[in-house]
Amino acid sequence: MKKIYTIILSLGVLMSCEDYDLEDQGFVLQDLPGYVAFNAPGTSVNLSDVSVSEDDGSASFEVENPTGSLSDITVSYTLSGTAVFGVDYSIDGASASGGQVLLPINDGDVNTLIHGDIDITLLTDNVADGEKTLTITLTNAVNESGETFAVGRGGLDILRNATVIISDID
Repeated sequence: MKKIYTIILSLGVLMSCEDYDLEDQGFVLQDLPGYVAFNAPGTSVNLSDVSVSEDDGSASFEVENPTGSLSDITVSYTLSGTAVFGVDYSIDGASASGGQVLLPINDGDVNTLIHGDIDITLLTDNVADGEKTLTITLTNAVNESGETFAVGRGGLDILRNATVIISDID
């Protein structure tokens, strides 16, 4: 079946052509890479720092895969900053250096957004030690089939990091 393409050139000239292959005309179509990133509702670029107090109890970040997968995705992350793991905060299943979050597929529906949460439990240390920061950096992602995903929106550093600012309580 023949396809008809309409191409607008940078000179403002409208051109129609019949062709089976755009590459013959010097155009290359590429699929965007599958990726995982922090979800930032209402924005596509920046994730605002989350400010909490030691006694707020918890903070949470959602990690998403909007491009789809045929199986669950395991996303690895590192932890850094001035906040101390086990003293200022904890994350189930993580260690002081980092952990993993599972993004499960939704009943096999590849058209549904795949997401998982990194839940941070804030700990009250009863020490006046000032404001602390915790930075979570997504490092890699792979599904059960071994397919790797780029980290950060569109495979860029966009929405790859999340920061929690933990205020001291009196």
